[in-house]
Amino acid sequence: MESVALIDPPRQSMLLDDGRTLSWQEFGVPDGRPVLYFHGGGSFSLEAGLFHREAVANGIRLIATDRPGAGASTLRPGRKVAAYADDLRELLAHLRVDRFACLGESNGGMVTLAVAAAMPERVLGAVPINPTVPWFDPLARSVSSRTVAWGYRAMRYAPWALPGLAKRSIARIRRLKAQHVADAGRFSRLDLMGPPPGIEADVGDLQWQVMERSQKRALLAELEWAVSDWGVDYYAIPVPLDFFCGVYDAQAPFALVLADRNPDARFHYFSYGHSAYSHPDARRRIFDTISAYFSR
Repeated sequence: MESVALIDPPRQSMLLDDGRTLSWQEFGVPDGRPVLYFHGGGSFSLEAGLFHREAVANGIRLIATDRPGAGASTLRPGRKVAAYADDLRELLAHLRVDRFACLGESNGGMVTLAVAAAMPERVLGAVPINPTVPWFDPLARSVSSRTVAWGYRAMRYAPWALPGLAKRSIARIRRLKAQHVADAGRFSRLDLMGPPPGIEADVGDLQWQVMERSQKRALLAELEWAVSDWGVDYYAIPVPLDFFCGVYDAQAPFALVLADRNPDARFHYFSYGHSAYSHPDARRRIFDTISAYFSR
């Protein structure tokens, strides 16, 4: 599949009924089976380009939206995550898409769950990848680590500090990984950060590019969503759900709870940590799962 070149397609946009702008990019096959992609917090639509080859191989039209504050999409503070489904209904009407599958990573996994819960009659199946933990939920707090607890306290009480910290951390991790000499068969904590070992060079470069272009206003809006009530019952989503999490991802324990509690859900691990959804094996398994939704 490496013969399929990665792309950065033109950003499209439309005016929503309330006067805001919604922007998106499309990957994969233009007339393929429709799948919506939801990027991580502070990221933007180009993140879906990591899956362009898998979308092409599976005949999928991969539609990646920019959430409020990202790309050319207008901010709208004060809404719950579930309300994003209203924006998507307008986009889907514009694109003449009826039913679709969806996936998303981290905060995009949270959005994936919220959209599946808010639009079950239209969602064929959903893949939340390393989904954000609903920290307002006592059960979520009880199964999560101290590391997750620290992160969510920072998001709630000092969100202003996180965009700068994220940028400095990404630059430091990339520098350390460039200096690191891999020892075959020996575990390194650097393998858990940034693009994982075994990734293709161009996919790894794209992932670094997306991480380094994190947008402050989008990230701050996403942090507010992450610590607030989502506005849906994420324990009773009546569509097929397939959770994918890194073995070392701190959000996996609660994703396991969600996979157990929802009526038609499964849980899948992939190697390494939070960012390793970009590994070719993880990408293949994720898109094999998504492709199967269209055969049900």
